[in-house]
Amino acid sequence: MYKPGVIACLFIVLLVGACGCSLAASGSGTANGTTAREMPTLPDTYVAGEGTPVPGNTVVTPAPVNTGPANIAGDQTNVTMTETSLPCNGNSCGFVSNSTSSNPDAPVSSFSANVTKVYVVPPNPVVPIQFTDGSTNSPTSWYWLFGEYGSTSDAQNPLFTYQGYNYYNVTLIAKNTYGSSSSTATISVCPVMTSFVSNTTNGNVPLTVNFTDTSAALSGTPSAYLDSHWFWKWDFGDGVTSTLQNPTHTYTAAGDYTVRLDSGNDLGSCWNTAEIVVQPFTATFTADPTSGLNPLTVLFVDTTTDPTETGRYWDFGDGTTSTMQHPTHTYSTAGNYVVTFDATDAYGWSNQTTTITVYSLPSVDFSAIPTSGVAGTTVSFIDESSGTPGPTSWYWDFGDGFDSTAQNPPHQYASAGMYTVSHSATNAHGTVWMNKTAYITIT
Repeated sequence: MYKPGVIACLFIVLLVGACGCSLAASGSGTANGTTAREMPTLPDTYVAGEGTPVPGNTVVTPAPVNTGPANIAGDQTNVTMTETSLPCNGNSCGFVSNSTSSNPDAPVSSFSANVTKVYVVPPNPVVPIQFTDGSTNSPTSWYWLFGEYGSTSDAQNPLFTYQGYNYYNVTLIAKNTYGSSSSTATISVCPVMTSFVSNTTNGNVPLTVNFTDTSAALSGTPSAYLDSHWFWKWDFGDGVTSTLQNPTHTYTAAGDYTVRLDSGNDLGSCWNTAEIVVQPFTATFTADPTSGLNPLTVLFVDTTTDPTETGRYWDFGDGTTSTMQHPTHTYSTAGNYVVTFDATDAYGWSNQTTTITVYSLPSVDFSAIPTSGVAGTTVSFIDESSGTPGPTSWYWDFGDGFDSTAQNPPHQYASAGMYTVSHSATNAHGTVWMNKTAYITIT
């Protein structure tokens, strides 16, 4: 823990300077914020499974999933800090901060580090890390907490050296006259290489995954530390954990899950993560045929592969339903029908749809105006045919030796008589005729 007076001295040194407070970084970590120090040269990046870490106290910078140099941005609190000096008792003094109204001109805390996860061969880690302020809105003061024994700094871009295996939560509080905000990141100093594999990373719910730990001591670790007791802590991302080395876990809800393994020994631990994607239960089916002339009989087959499927419901789109697994249904009327299939299992339900298209031959009809008259009368014939799809060609036989292929032709009858008219309509599926006997009377 850091001394209670440290915070006060950093933020209100003008208010309580007479207290005799001083900033001192206690513990094994060391910080330098006022004197320029050259950053030590680090070796090449080490990726798990590729190459060997350098033995000794040399810092090795890895690049496993979700780690590496990165900007660390925090939430902007935009609060005005009201400082109240308190009586000093020896070396102890402090301040009280009160959050008031938000202010858009307060700083937005942000920082980066040259490395956020390092592997150091045992037994004595010495890890200098350079922190760089990236805060916006012109902060005028900075307060760093390095997460090690209360070590702090008021420099803008401090260099801090970690001397122990641990996960360190680093916080930067950036401040100006309008308010302050903070951002936090974790620095991991690791004595082991944590890794794992799984038999699958993607599948439908319920998804059972076998996880296998592949963690290992760093190459070059002295033999005295190789027999250290190992431990494992798994977080499967759905609220369930395990301390087994090689656990099996079943996901019972769809979603994207980040699995984290922390593994280590008596010296300390490290971590790694992987993503598991669980797809929702999916209903599937086939229909055969999906189109044809009425009456059309269709066979529907439930092809859902979920072994826990417990129920089915079919809506054939024409007002009829079924709960059978593989029903047949006959459509008697032409049209387009949207079929919906709902399936349920122990974890929820799912539905799929398809369209059944039912065709028909033309339905032929016609009329004429007028249907009687004297010789020389011209009659207008009107096609009233329909169909799915609709007719595309027509034929008329007027009963007096004349014909036409127009859809709605006029025709003049020159002689008296009673005439039978024949009319056909044709679509993509066939031709249908209609005869009207003695339909036209000419006197």
